[in-house]
Amino acid sequence: MQFVPFDRKAWHAGESSFQGINNCNDFSIGVELEGTDHDPFTDSQYAALTQVTRDLLAAYPGLTEARIVGHSDVAPGRKSDPGPCFDWERYRRSLRS
Repeated sequence: MQFVPFDRKAWHAGESSFQGINNCNDFSIGVELEGTDHDPFTDSQYAALTQVTRDLLAAYPGLTEARIVGHSDVAPGRKSDPGPCFDWERYRRSLRS
């Protein structure tokens, strides 16, 4: 379900920084997965995330796999998602297959 068009500010990151640039909401696209720090994500969540990511990579040439990070990376100590149960390796492999 999409709440905010990709070209509109979604206010997903709050106070944040990526590669030395503050206010990630000004230059990023937020994709939210329903989950917790204690429960694994489902196969359908990984499949949907992979498809959305492929669409975004195709639409935004400046977006690369290396620039895909979690809220916990841009707002450490304040945000924990996607959390320890998110399988980053599985997700990244799915983008290459």
